[in-house]
Amino acid sequence: MILRISFTVANRKPYYMFRIYLVLLFSILSCGLFAQPLTNFTAPANYTKIVEVKGDLDKDGVEEMVYVYNTNKPDGQLGFFRVLYICKASAGKLQLWKENATVIRSSKDCGLCFEKDITLEVSVKNSALVIKQTFFNSSKHSSINRNVFRYQNGDWFMIGSTFTDNYVCGWTYKYDVNFSTKQVSIADTFEDCEEVKVIPKDKFSTFKYPFTTVPKMDGYRPGIVELKAPGSKKSFYY
Repeated sequence: MILRISFTVANRKPYYMFRIYLVLLFSILSCGLFAQPLTNFTAPANYTKIVEVKGDLDKDGVEEMVYVYNTNKPDGQLGFFRVLYICKASAGKLQLWKENATVIRSSKDCGLCFEKDITLEVSVKNSALVIKQTFFNSSKHSSINRNVFRYQNGDWFMIGSTFTDNYVCGWTYKYDVNFSTKQVSIADTFEDCEEVKVIPKDKFSTFKYPFTTVPKMDGYRPGIVELKAPGSKKSFYY
């Protein structure tokens, strides 16, 4: 009986080793160690650089370079399409890590466009990419999209969004979304510079929304998503 048990265990050993091999192989693939090599970055001819910032976006202690370019591809009355590039530094050269053509609005996609082009601010904060864009509905009415993107699980995701709709001497509607925690905060605040009208009371609400996924950077366009708050007629936007 003892000999038969020893023989059975011995014969099962290759099976266990094979299972360990599969687990290790899956772990390596999950870590992206077999990812395709990056290519050297060179901006296309006739593209115009409008933004350049740097910061550590993958927490490896090395700063990445972030660029926004005006392309030479017209978008009708909205000016020219724009493209976002994120590059890694390797051996003194820049290598293209990420390219996106949806999160940055076209050069004239800014409503009344009181400035030369759409107001665009790009920064790196807490290893995340922050993009802020302003749309002018009128001289007093503006809409601001502030989106936060982070590289995680092998892709770029939008982990946070703040959409602010403001009318000077009137109201400010602010919609703040944390996709990681699924928490949404809405703030409706009011003001009257002439101190004549009855000002509505400020309203604040916070709730959980059942997001099924965290939005990816690819395909996202700022300010076009509208969702209803649970149990309410109130909508929020990102």
